[in-house]
Amino acid sequence: MKKINLVTIFIFSLIFITSCTNQTNVPSKITDVINKYYDGFISNDSNMIASVISENYESIGYPDKGDKRNSTSEIGFIKMVHSLHSDFIIKGKNVSAYPSNDGYKVYVTGVEHFKHNDTGALIDLRFLDVWSINKSGEIIYRDRFQDNLDYWRDRDYDIAKKVEVTFKVDMSNTKVEKGLGDEPAVYIVSGSNTGPSGVKMIKGKNNIWTAKVLMSPGKREYKFRNGYYDDWDTQGWENGEIFLKDKCGFNQWGDREVIVQVSDNQNVGPFCFNSCSICS
Repeated sequence: MKKINLVTIFIFSLIFITSCTNQTNVPSKITDVINKYYDGFISNDSNMIASVISENYESIGYPDKGDKRNSTSEIGFIKMVHSLHSDFIIKGKNVSAYPSNDGYKVYVTGVEHFKHNDTGALIDLRFLDVWSINKSGEIIYRDRFQDNLDYWRDRDYDIAKKVEVTFKVDMSNTKVEKGLGDEPAVYIVSGSNTGPSGVKMIKGKNNIWTAKVLMSPGKREYKFRNGYYDDWDTQGWENGEIFLKDKCGFNQWGDREVIVQVSDNQNVGPFCFNSCSICS
């Protein structure tokens, strides 16, 4: 809540400054410099960003209030942000610039909209940036105010409810076994989400077996298992070597992979048992 209050204070301050200060004394190149920084940020263009920040540039408050970066670490930070997120845009950007003793102050409000790659979550992050630009038109300072709850609430980072995922497998080309169970059945297994015995699937039309599993958002590995087994030994598993060869297997066991989204329930499959594709 503290950051929300800070943002509110600065917005009211901005309104007051706007009512009392004439922006006509600010060259258009000053706002052009700021817009160029944001264009570089959105496109992950290091050269564009480097062209507008000074050698003694300093950034504070992004993503947390105690964070500080110089011109070099700023470039590295932006690359890191883009390695975890994608599809950046800035919605509702408002730029206001004013003369100051050392050059110019620029206030920018808006909403950073982007996707979290691991979960697929779409994030809207409200912000206020206060920029200082010297008389040569170089950015020397940026102070960021944002509500980090926007990020964590939208990302739903493991503090969220689990998502129900529906898995389907086609057993048309494979005889269903009972394993150690009482009757032949197929199971969906996904690590700690299910344990080695998995969740028993239900047989439907055309030999399509279905089960629902509650899973945390993010990348999750899984396999279908033919028959009931209560350990992680080799019996009943789909063949990971086939999956690795056909490019649908991951990690050393050739597990299948699904990216569990934060929002609505998902359907996965039906895949043919032991195959990357549907049954012929």
